[in-house]
Amino acid sequence: MKVMLVDDEPLALQFLETQLHSIGEFKIVGAYQTSRGLTEKIKEKKPELLFLDIKIGSVNGVELAAAIQEEHPNLPIVFVTGYHEYAVQAFELNALDYIVKPIQKDRLRKTIQRLYTEVQKNTSHAPIQINCMPTLQFLQNGEVLPVQWRTSKAKEVFCYLLHHAGKPIRKDVLIEEFWKDKEPEKAFTQLYSTIYVIRKTLSASLPGLSLRSANQCYQLYLGDAEVDVMEWRNQITHLPELNEHSLSTYQRLLRQYKGDYFSAETYAWAESEQRQLREIWYKTAAQVGVFLEEQNVLEDAISLYLRMQSNYPYIAHSYIRLMHLYDSFGETGEVVSHYERLKQMLEEEFDIAPEAELMDWYESWRKRHMQA
Repeated sequence: MKVMLVDDEPLALQFLETQLHSIGEFKIVGAYQTSRGLTEKIKEKKPELLFLDIKIGSVNGVELAAAIQEEHPNLPIVFVTGYHEYAVQAFELNALDYIVKPIQKDRLRKTIQRLYTEVQKNTSHAPIQINCMPTLQFLQNGEVLPVQWRTSKAKEVFCYLLHHAGKPIRKDVLIEEFWKDKEPEKAFTQLYSTIYVIRKTLSASLPGLSLRSANQCYQLYLGDAEVDVMEWRNQITHLPELNEHSLSTYQRLLRQYKGDYFSAETYAWAESEQRQLREIWYKTAAQVGVFLEEQNVLEDAISLYLRMQSNYPYIAHSYIRLMHLYDSFGETGEVVSHYERLKQMLEEEFDIAPEAELMDWYESWRKRHMQA
């Protein structure tokens, strides 16, 4: 394994190198007492592990590590420090580990073992499928992963970061969203604690995902994981023109919509996305319904309208189409039933009656069937 060492104390640097050689086969590709030009040296030497002193002269090692992670996000970093107090900062940055001087051989072995474990996790697992509709769920090889969240807040903050996956989210934005009623000091403490819980959860159950920190921001990286809502939105917004050849694709995407975005979690910040996706689904379903009626595939049209009514019972459109379709099949009881359901829904939810045009149609229809 290629290792790079950075420590402004020459004796500490030599001691760390000696300890590494005593516990395994390591190639020291660089041992530096200054951080000058370090990112370029990393690019040139391509180390697989970096040991970094928490304080190199006047340079803050935590800030330096954040800059390194921006350029080399997959490089594991182990902080070396003389003080336990830097541990929170180290893990907040998502360092692999931190070791307190003087470095003990057994402690160093544990760090190296942790690295091998992390590498094995990241390379041995099949891609993860992340579902957000209607609830957060992780699948691998078709099996549900039993991911346990220590707190509901950690789960929600993870979902929020997933909502913005691949984009940096400022810490103050997270504070305003989740802890705006707290005093600043307490709010940041809770934020760091929550981020720590998320990282521990990812490390334990979802090693293909990572949460990184830089420039006062957090950013969730998904690796090769796929997210149902992202895939669904991308496919449905790039559908070809609806015809007999593309109909099955439309129907498949309508079936894939398992429920509204995070609706089981009832997150307020997700409501806008919920509405957008719901409108896309309903608009597409209505388009398919019209096409099925035009092609005289009426039973499929009825099934689709029944699903639309079940999912979104406060939209009158599906009731009206079902009344007309059941009329064409001569099922008078269903026509009456759906009219009464619509009338009741409108009265209870909106305190209004059906539109005059529909009432006239229904009254005319009812008279014809009474005479018959």
